[in-house]
Amino acid sequence: MEILQNPDHSDFEIIEIRSNLSISLDRLMAIFLGLSTVTLLVALGPLILGLWPILIIALFHLLMVGWCLRLAWRGHWARERLLIGPEVLGVEHFEQGGRSRSEWPLAWVRVQIVPERSGERRVYLVCQGKRQQLGAFLPMSERMEFARTLKHCLQPLSAWTHENQPRVS
Repeated sequence: MEILQNPDHSDFEIIEIRSNLSISLDRLMAIFLGLSTVTLLVALGPLILGLWPILIIALFHLLMVGWCLRLAWRGHWARERLLIGPEVLGVEHFEQGGRSRSEWPLAWVRVQIVPERSGERRVYLVCQGKRQQLGAFLPMSERMEFARTLKHCLQPLSAWTHENQPRVS
């Protein structure tokens, strides 16, 4: 989670959360290259003895492992950016498939934490009967920290606090 100053409105902030990828792409490639080297070296012995189908199976295995690593890397890469402005709260969600954006009236939006049967807690933005889940890709502890930070940033601007109701209405 990263909190930045909004360049368009210096009194407001941008909160950006990213999925927790514990390995970089270059390290993932190094692991795959190491695995490929070991697999091909193991297949080299039977190939020398004339068992050439082992090499085809080894290459097919490496192709499948590489494809699975690619899917896992792309599937777990996600990012959300919340742009807090004077009138609206903009939510940008970035995934492998593209980008989506929604806007919420800043004065009336609330942060809601919903517990589930499994013990998980989900974070939602709620306003006028609509809701949007935030931080689904984060681990539980980081998701709760994000919810506290977001509530803290929105509290002075919200009509739901008693101090702000005369100002907003």
